[in-house]
Amino acid sequence: MGLNKVIDDVIAERVAQDRKWGEQNHDPFCYLAILMEEVGELAQAAVQARFEGGDGHFIRMEAIQVAAVALAIVECLDRGQWEWGGHREEAGGS
Repeated sequence: MGLNKVIDDVIAERVAQDRKWGEQNHDPFCYLAILMEEVGELAQAAVQARFEGGDGHFIRMEAIQVAAVALAIVECLDRGQWEWGGHREEAGGS
Protein backbone atom coordinates (compact mmCIF):
# COMPACT_ATOMS: atom_id res chain seq x y z
CA MET A 1 0.00 0.00 0.00
CA GLY A 2 1.31 3.38 -0.91
CA LEU A 3 0.92 6.85 0.52
CA ASN A 4 -1.95 7.69 -1.83
CA LYS A 5 -4.01 4.77 -0.48
CA VAL A 6 -3.33 5.84 3.09
CA ILE A 7 -4.32 9.44 2.38
CA ASP A 8 -7.44 8.27 0.53
CA ASP A 9 -8.39 6.17 3.56
CA VAL A 10 -7.85 9.09 5.96
CA ILE A 11 -9.96 11.37 3.76
CA ALA A 12 -12.68 8.72 3.54
CA GLU A 13 -12.69 8.52 7.35
CA ARG A 14 -12.97 12.33 7.59
CA VAL A 15 -15.95 12.25 5.23
CA ALA A 16 -17.55 9.50 7.34
CA GLN A 17 -16.96 11.54 10.52
CA ASP A 18 -18.60 14.60 8.98
CA ARG A 19 -21.55 12.53 7.81
CA LYS A 20 -21.98 11.07 11.29
CA TRP A 21 -21.36 14.18 13.41
CA GLY A 22 -21.66 17.15 11.04
CA GLU A 23 -19.12 19.96 11.10
CA GLN A 24 -17.51 20.08 14.53
CA ASN A 25 -15.97 23.21 16.01
CA HIS A 26 -14.61 22.10 19.37
CA ASP A 27 -12.03 24.05 21.33
CA PRO A 28 -8.50 22.62 21.32
CA PHE A 29 -8.85 20.97 24.74
CA CYS A 30 -12.03 19.16 23.70
CA TYR A 31 -10.38 18.05 20.47
CA LEU A 32 -7.37 16.87 22.44
CA ALA A 33 -9.67 14.68 24.55
CA ILE A 34 -11.26 13.25 21.39
CA LEU A 35 -7.84 12.62 19.86
CA MET A 36 -6.56 10.93 23.02
CA GLU A 37 -9.63 8.69 23.11
CA GLU A 38 -8.79 7.60 19.58
CA VAL A 39 -5.12 7.12 20.53
CA GLY A 40 -6.32 4.95 23.42
CA GLU A 41 -8.28 2.79 21.00
CA LEU A 42 -5.17 2.52 18.83
CA ALA A 43 -3.17 1.40 21.88
CA GLN A 44 -5.84 -1.13 22.79
CA ALA A 45 -5.79 -2.57 19.25
CA ALA A 46 -1.99 -2.84 19.41
CA VAL A 47 -2.09 -4.61 22.79
CA GLN A 48 -4.76 -7.01 21.57
CA ALA A 49 -2.78 -7.77 18.41
CA ARG A 50 0.42 -8.29 20.41
CA PHE A 51 -1.01 -10.51 23.12
CA GLU A 52 -4.04 -12.08 21.43
CA GLY A 53 -2.72 -12.36 17.90
CA GLY A 54 -4.01 -10.66 14.83
CA ASP A 55 -2.96 -9.26 11.51
CA GLY A 56 -2.88 -5.57 12.31
CA HIS A 57 -6.17 -4.73 10.58
CA PHE A 58 -7.62 -3.09 13.68
CA ILE A 59 -4.36 -1.27 14.40
CA ARG A 60 -4.47 0.26 10.91
CA MET A 61 -8.15 1.13 11.23
CA GLU A 62 -7.56 2.93 14.53
CA ALA A 63 -4.45 4.70 13.17
CA ILE A 64 -6.56 6.00 10.26
CA GLN A 65 -9.09 7.34 12.79
CA VAL A 66 -6.32 9.05 14.77
CA ALA A 67 -5.05 10.70 11.58
CA ALA A 68 -8.57 11.76 10.59
CA VAL A 69 -9.22 13.40 13.97
CA ALA A 70 -5.89 15.23 13.71
CA LEU A 71 -7.01 16.54 10.31
CA ALA A 72 -10.35 17.58 11.80
CA ILE A 73 -8.49 19.64 14.41
CA VAL A 74 -6.54 21.47 11.72
CA GLU A 75 -9.69 22.03 9.66
CA CYS A 76 -11.47 23.49 12.70
CA LEU A 77 -8.57 25.78 13.52
CA ASP A 78 -8.40 26.95 9.90
CA ARG A 79 -12.16 27.67 9.92
CA GLY A 80 -11.70 29.76 13.05
CA GLN A 81 -15.15 28.78 14.35
CA TRP A 82 -14.26 27.20 17.69
CA GLU A 83 -15.31 28.73 20.97
CA TRP A 84 -12.94 29.23 23.87
CA GLY A 85 -14.50 30.05 27.22
CA GLY A 86 -17.47 31.78 25.60
CA HIS A 87 -15.24 33.61 23.13
CA ARG A 88 -15.47 32.64 19.47
CA GLU A 89 -12.00 32.50 17.95
CA GLU A 90 -11.65 34.34 14.66
CA ALA A 91 -9.79 32.83 11.73
CA GLY A 92 -6.12 33.71 12.02
CA GLY A 93 -6.35 33.94 15.82
CA SER A 94 -7.17 36.91 18.02
